[in-house]
Amino acid sequence: MSVDGQALPPAPTVSAPLSGPATLRNLDDRPVWQAVSATGVPSEAPAAARAGMRVSRKLFASNGDTLDLDTLRQNTVFVLLIEGRADDGQAHHAQLIQGLPAGWEIVGRMPSGKVPGLAWLGELSDTEAQPAADDRFAAVMSLTPEAPGFRVAVRLRAVTPGSFEFPGAALSDMYRPGVFARQNTNRIKVQAAE
Repeated sequence: MSVDGQALPPAPTVSAPLSGPATLRNLDDRPVWQAVSATGVPSEAPAAARAGMRVSRKLFASNGDTLDLDTLRQNTVFVLLIEGRADDGQAHHAQLIQGLPAGWEIVGRMPSGKVPGLAWLGELSDTEAQPAADDRFAAVMSLTPEAPGFRVAVRLRAVTPGSFEFPGAALSDMYRPGVFARQNTNRIKVQAAE
């Protein structure tokens, strides 16, 4: 094989890193199987999209009032409620990822059922796992045709003043990534404590 006219040494597996368009040529009469993979970090967050699932989020003050992100102050503790569902009538082992802005931290994860002292939050769903991470809230849950939806919540705190990107929530089937939902990113501002 050759890449852009340069012959590659014969081998059972040939790897040729590329930084742009290239011409690959088989120099033999035997067939050559090809696989192409790409790695990298996107320069922009992917746009909102969905296929078979949906996801939404709401932010509340500790008393249940809707949180105004334009007036969020440092040291404010608030609640993030995420709701989602599978729309295709199939069973899914689903993974939810909600990245946190750099100026926020997780104060506490909410259990399933009714949360004492937060009656306004309603009934929360059971999860199979909520891995500990300091830059995101994550949860794994089973969605079934009989119970296709979920509601999970986490208590957060705004800790650092500044302007930050608020990643969109992403929900996907862990074994069928073509079944998913994701939101757009937003910008948030945390104002310094008074």
